[in-house]
Amino acid sequence: MSQITITPLELRGEDNRGRNFDWQTFRTGTFILCYRNAGSSSGQHYHLGNSEYKNPEIMYLLSGKAYLHWCPIDESEIRTDLIAAPAKVEIPIRIWHELEAIEDCSFIELNTLDDVKIDSVRVWRDDFLAGQR
Repeated sequence: MSQITITPLELRGEDNRGRNFDWQTFRTGTFILCYRNAGSSSGQHYHLGNSEYKNPEIMYLLSGKAYLHWCPIDESEIRTDLIAAPAKVEIPIRIWHELEAIEDCSFIELNTLDDVKIDSVRVWRDDFLAGQR
């Protein structure tokens, strides 16, 4: 079974100024910085693997909390995971997913809008659920 991976970032230091976390990427280039308002959603799609940077999709939740609703496209049960910043999220191809902001949040997607255009299959949640029946 394919599944998403949520990994909290490692706290490396904390003092009266704030906190420091380690994060690592081997990807380079242009990435997407996203801000989402509480109650909004994004995604409602899956990826085919046409873009190297969508196989897997990697995002870092920088602030806030969100639900990640997801389901492998050949299954019928939508799962929901809570993501609390800071965390790394990896979403393999062929997993339908939707991010729902619980709080105002921000995240970085390690891909470009062009990657999104060539490798996203949009399926609205209601249509996804109807197709699974």
